[in-house]
Amino acid sequence: MKKYIPAKMIRQSRFIIFFKTWKKKEKDQLIEYMNKLIIDNSEYTDPGNYGHLCNLFTSIAMVKVLEENGKSHEDAEKVVAEAMYEFIKPQIISMKKLASHGWFVSFLKIVMPLKFKKTLGYGWDVEFPKCPADTFTMITHKCIYQQLFTKYEMPEMTAKFCKVDDILYSNLPRAEFVHSQQIGNGGNMCDYSFNKR
Repeated sequence: MKKYIPAKMIRQSRFIIFFKTWKKKEKDQLIEYMNKLIIDNSEYTDPGNYGHLCNLFTSIAMVKVLEENGKSHEDAEKVVAEAMYEFIKPQIISMKKLASHGWFVSFLKIVMPLKFKKTLGYGWDVEFPKCPADTFTMITHKCIYQQLFTKYEMPEMTAKFCKVDDILYSNLPRAEFVHSQQIGNGGNMCDYSFNKR
């Protein structure tokens, strides 16, 4: 059973590098706010959601602490999002290398449903519809990022997290990443597909 410990969650999040630049007072405020998030959202804190909540709780708490220390809501969100985008830059290269293989889409069709079976907990509704052999599709109907960011009055942060998918999966060498809508950008679902080039 995963234990939700703020300091450990921050270390495993996309915000660890940004966190290291904070002063002790801000770090202590962050830990305190994350403890509150863990208690107040206990229904979400199952083993499946752990990885998601490392990023979700850390980002929510960071925005709140930055606001408490004088930043506007908009600036706080921007700073946190930019820290995340900077952190994932090395993953873009790794993803392109993986997607340079002709078996990439077939690999996704096998691995992703198995992965998400273990990493989606309370609050999610994701399906993997049947599709042609050269296509992998996953449709998210309910998303905990949208649920929790909305709860804490920062729904626009959902779109900032959706952007991570676009950053990582756009311009892949052997697969085209397409979607017609994203929950974070006002859609009813995230209808993601990878089509073999």
